[in-house]
Amino acid sequence: MKLFTRYNRISMAAMAALFLIVGVVYYVLLSKVLVHEVDEALEKYEKQVHKYVSKNDSLPIFKNFEEVQVEYHVTDRFRKKKISQALIYNHDDRKSETFRQIVFSQRVNGVWYEVSVAKPLEGTKLLTRTLVYSTLVILLFMIGISVLLNRLILKKLWKPFYVSMNEMKGFKLGSQKEHELPDTDIEEFSMMNDILSKAINGAKDEYRILKEFTENASHEIQTPLAIIRSKLDLVIQDEDLSEAQSDSLKSAFAAVSRLSKLNQSLLLLAKIENQQFNLVEPINLKDKLGEKLSQFNEFWEGNQIRVHTDLNAASIIANPELIDILLNNLLSNAGRHNLEGGEIWITLSPGKLEIANTAKQEGLDTKRLFGRFYKESQYSKSNGLGLSIVKQICDHSGLKIQYLFADKKHIFMFKWLS
Repeated sequence: MKLFTRYNRISMAAMAALFLIVGVVYYVLLSKVLVHEVDEALEKYEKQVHKYVSKNDSLPIFKNFEEVQVEYHVTDRFRKKKISQALIYNHDDRKSETFRQIVFSQRVNGVWYEVSVAKPLEGTKLLTRTLVYSTLVILLFMIGISVLLNRLILKKLWKPFYVSMNEMKGFKLGSQKEHELPDTDIEEFSMMNDILSKAINGAKDEYRILKEFTENASHEIQTPLAIIRSKLDLVIQDEDLSEAQSDSLKSAFAAVSRLSKLNQSLLLLAKIENQQFNLVEPINLKDKLGEKLSQFNEFWEGNQIRVHTDLNAASIIANPELIDILLNNLLSNAGRHNLEGGEIWITLSPGKLEIANTAKQEGLDTKRLFGRFYKESQYSKSNGLGLSIVKQICDHSGLKIQYLFADKKHIFMFKWLS
């Protein structure tokens, strides 16, 4: 969930709760204020009745005025004043209405009367609802405008953050692209950009040092390895060696050969990562595969491996040397990791290449498959860099690679924009 979305949800929930509480409190307070005003008006009517009686020694003869209903009832004693709400039938509207009434005692010529003065609350309720609704509508409108403004303002304020994050998404060690983080006058984002810039530059420096070390070490190792292999080859040919000595030297020669291949693979990976294969041109994959099939045919026949091909015209724009290495690794693996008397299927169509072979063992670990030094078995003679090189070449050449294990077959599929 994005921060914008989460903030808006929390903000809306808080505003909705606040809106509800304010609405209820406002309604109650306004109702109490208006009822209090009515009560004060009723007490004024009480004073008017008292004043009239004191002057005239008689009760007013009117029964209602200004929507106020006045009634007199003879009583036997003084009763305490009381203000309350009551339902009174309205003969004009033919319905009961809610009134606020005051009941008090008044003595006239030695006789006690109970006087009730009632004033309708319908107008007060209507006024209360009108004021509450109009106020809440205004508040709701203001909240809506506030949310909209907050969204627009926050989107603008957080723009440097998202620009920086997009730059970090595109960051890759070994890439030649320069990463520029946006300038901002927001202190927190400026501090974040400084930290990110230092981290990027530090990673680039460490990567450059490691890359130079790997490349230099690989170059320097090649010469002594070539000398060792040459000397071992000469010693092995000596006829005076015992069988045990000869076997030991052959093991040493095999180990040196493996070390030389490992060094060449690491050097190749370093070159790919250093973008040293920038030359690209259209490659006719059908012709290229035809050449490779003729080169591997003798090896496959020696292992009684049957090859099935379905090659259609297809081309790709890439570095010829890398594509050559890619096909060599794939076809070599298809033969080496196959059954004796097994099969290989090669299918080529525009934008797609599929190479499959019968398997000696179960499927490979898809999570580690393209990692460096991954081996299907710890006793394997492979250096574990073949598929890592394949993946690097695919990334460099814009190919999408996918591995499947189905029907006891290893299947590698490659797709590209044709």
